[in-house]
Amino acid sequence: MKVQLRLMALPALAKAIGGRRLEIDFPGDTVADLLDHLVERHGRAAREALLDEEGNLDTIIQILVNEEQWVVHDDLDVSLKEGDTVILMLLVAGG
Repeated sequence: MKVQLRLMALPALAKAIGGRRLEIDFPGDTVADLLDHLVERHGRAAREALLDEEGNLDTIIQILVNEEQWVVHDDLDVSLKEGDTVILMLLVAGG
């Protein structure tokens, strides 16, 4: 399946996978499958940019599908469709 991947404020991940905006063709159909593919394909640098020490998605990373659906960290089995846009971004807080 092919999806559009956009990275926001994640320079280490962009460097590891070769850019901030990419079309990714991966075997699977969920957000979890996409993340697994990125780690498998791009190795240690992608793993360190995406995952915490326990191998879970780092809590500082937020995921948005098609600019409308936030993906909750404990439910990464959100289905994706061909051509979807997945945005990975750094959690920004302030006040």
